[in-house]
Amino acid sequence: MIKRRPIEVFSLSFLDCLCCGFGAILLLFILSIGSGKAGVESEIDVPTLEAMREQLAMLEADIANKASILEAALNSEVTSQERQRILSLIQEMESQLADLQQEFDSRKANLSTAEQAAAEANRLLQSFEHENLPPIGLPADATHVAFVIDTSGSMRNQLTKQLHYGVIEQIRELLDSLPEVRSIQFLDTSGNYMIGNRRGIWLPDKPGLRQQALQNILRYPMLSVSDPEPGVRNAIRDLKPRLQANDKMSLYVIGDDFQGSTQSFLIKLDRLNPRNPNTGKRSVSISAVGFPTLISPFQLGAPQGNTRFANIMREIAEAHDGVLILKPRI
Repeated sequence: MIKRRPIEVFSLSFLDCLCCGFGAILLLFILSIGSGKAGVESEIDVPTLEAMREQLAMLEADIANKASILEAALNSEVTSQERQRILSLIQEMESQLADLQQEFDSRKANLSTAEQAAAEANRLLQSFEHENLPPIGLPADATHVAFVIDTSGSMRNQLTKQLHYGVIEQIRELLDSLPEVRSIQFLDTSGNYMIGNRRGIWLPDKPGLRQQALQNILRYPMLSVSDPEPGVRNAIRDLKPRLQANDKMSLYVIGDDFQGSTQSFLIKLDRLNPRNPNTGKRSVSISAVGFPTLISPFQLGAPQGNTRFANIMREIAEAHDGVLILKPRI
């Protein structure tokens, strides 16, 4: 008798077929999802979405319209304020223009009056005959002029060691102010003649010779004492005897210090230059020019000497028919 093998219902092949069937059904189910009424529906449909889009467009248009209206209103307010400011400026400028016009008319009237007065004054000046007179007080009738010059260190430029140029300019100014001058001479306060070997000799006052003499004085190398007595004494003793009958001599002392004896100087001058008993005048007029001097840029030099020079020369000028000129700077 043949033995048969037992039949197994749930064999491996059966399981394979069963799994394949279930897999096919699952695949068909996945593929059928969303295809038809049985699919998943959207919460917002198309008509609603279109309506919302139209409403959004209307809101955007409304916002843009209101923004343009607001901007126009703001621009209108700014323009109005600017217009008011410009009108205010125009009114202010018109007021200033009116004031300036009034002032111009007033000055024009005054100018017209001044021009008439100037024209009248010019006419009177042209009709008035006058002479070119020297400054008041100078002996304008002098024909012979001698200068006694202090050439000490305080009268010199500390850099060049020459005399201060202001001294030369003062001499030039004095000579230009005296119209009758024919002869000149120069001495230092020690009594030395400053122009070569011309002791006791008057120099003719010609333009070329005067210019050369002033240049030599500017470069004069010798230092003199700050006491004009020797120079004044030699000038009167040497030059006065060489005057002619109609000649008139003037002596000018130029310095910044006096260290001699004031009383002795006054007595000696009175003897050297006495008054004429008939006319009451002296034969030589004596004047002086006083300079304040800076020894350094930071210190005023010899203020006591300046004061003594001014005091003694004031007395001498008053007693000998001259003038005293005090310069504020050298």
